[in-house]
Amino acid sequence: MRCYRCGATLSNDDFCTACGADVKLYKRIVKLSNSFYNEALRKAKVRDLSGAVESLKQSLKCNKNNVEARNLLGLVYFEMGETVQALSEWIISKNIRPKKNIADDFMAELQDNTGKLSTIDQTIKKYNQALSYANQDSIDLAIIQLKKIVSMNPKLLAAYQLLALCYIKTEQWDRARRIILRAEKLDTNNTNLKYYLREVERAMSERADGGGDTRNFHHEDAFTYQSGNETIIQPINERERGSTVTVLNIIIGLVVGAAIMWFLVLPARIQSARTDTQNQLQQTSDELASRNADIGELEKRVEALQEDNDKLKEQLSGFTSDSGLMNNYNYLMQAAQRFMEHPEDAKDAAESLSHIDPSSVSADAIGVSEEFADLYQYMSGIVSDQAARSLLDDGEKKYNEGNYSAAIELLEDAVLFAPASDEALYYLAQSYIHDDNESQGRMLLNQLITKFPDSRYAQRASEYLSSGEVDNSAAAPEGNIGTNRNGEAAESADTAESAGAEGNGGAEDTGTAGAGAGAMN
Repeated sequence: MRCYRCGATLSNDDFCTACGADVKLYKRIVKLSNSFYNEALRKAKVRDLSGAVESLKQSLKCNKNNVEARNLLGLVYFEMGETVQALSEWIISKNIRPKKNIADDFMAELQDNTGKLSTIDQTIKKYNQALSYANQDSIDLAIIQLKKIVSMNPKLLAAYQLLALCYIKTEQWDRARRIILRAEKLDTNNTNLKYYLREVERAMSERADGGGDTRNFHHEDAFTYQSGNETIIQPINERERGSTVTVLNIIIGLVVGAAIMWFLVLPARIQSARTDTQNQLQQTSDELASRNADIGELEKRVEALQEDNDKLKEQLSGFTSDSGLMNNYNYLMQAAQRFMEHPEDAKDAAESLSHIDPSSVSADAIGVSEEFADLYQYMSGIVSDQAARSLLDDGEKKYNEGNYSAAIELLEDAVLFAPASDEALYYLAQSYIHDDNESQGRMLLNQLITKFPDSRYAQRASEYLSSGEVDNSAAAPEGNIGTNRNGEAAESADTAESAGAEGNGGAEDTGTAGAGAGAMN
């Protein structure tokens, strides 16, 4: 463990033996961060991925420079199918420790596998489309998309959760349970999955308990008993009759039956046949009307699907066009790779970022994840500052050498990357004036006075606009992008300016600044 102030190796004492800083609380914080990291490592080994993510976030809250915790968080995100979040963590880890960092191996292995990157990109698009379908209550289309996603990327935990919710929405309890159990093999202790599983099992239990009730029949003049699976009902208090009476009763029954058949049953059967025929005709007519209605509904659905198809084509065009999401992903990854390879020269990375339209990568844009937008903002801030500083230094060098056309090109790019730099704007205006474009130079000087009224460059711009004397002083290389220069820097620049205005004799007496002014004359 090293001291947070001087970087010396700490001993068992509560103070730094090198600088004397009190490190008691610092040691406790670092130990707490390492404790959360070890806890996350144990959870990750038993595939409690969501628990590992929470522990690693706590570890990074205690110590944001814990490179091991950040690398492990990237691995856990990658195992959950969240590739963009994993790349974000590894890039931040690379910035904290540029050398001897295992994050280099992780990113190199991912970037070398272009097929896997393409698959990940497709699954992200399909998941966003499925989420859009679900929000539009098109559950069937969402289920189709999510099935494709889990087959292409079996590790994307968010797709499993959304598919389980779609099955629950459509009351397909068995399928929902199977999907949840598959997802639990990826993340064994996911709170959302456990909640979904409990609700599904409760619904399945209620459905299983919803059978009909059995009924018991009773007859006052009979007793019943069970014979196998049959219930026998036997009348009681029945007198035995003789065989003659029985035959007579049979004959009378036949006669009465024939009479009933002739006078009652046959007309009823004829009427029943007529009624059945009419009912069949009515049913056929109803079915025909229903089919016509179904055809009309299907035609409407075809029109709606055609509209959806046109919208999807437009969205696909937006993803695959020059300013689409896919190209934005490629340019951002290219910028990150260039910046990691040459962190001291950010112009190549800035050139890659310039192809990305900032309005198309906001967190509210369709298909853009919050992590992608955060990574873009993070890279833009670092790369723009470094690129602007480099361009400003090169432009001032060309200005001092008298190569004003080259200085204009470099300083225009510097102003583009650092709009708050009064220095870049001033020397761009002077370069235009020296390059025989005084109107453009005057316009930029007026702009400088308006934007930076308290800047010393605004004072020099006012002096030029009032007197018309060209500023032949050499550009001072020191200073920060986006800030006005004060103090000793301003005094030295004013001395150089006055020396350049004294003529040939003054140029010989003023050293470096005078020599630069003579070169420009």
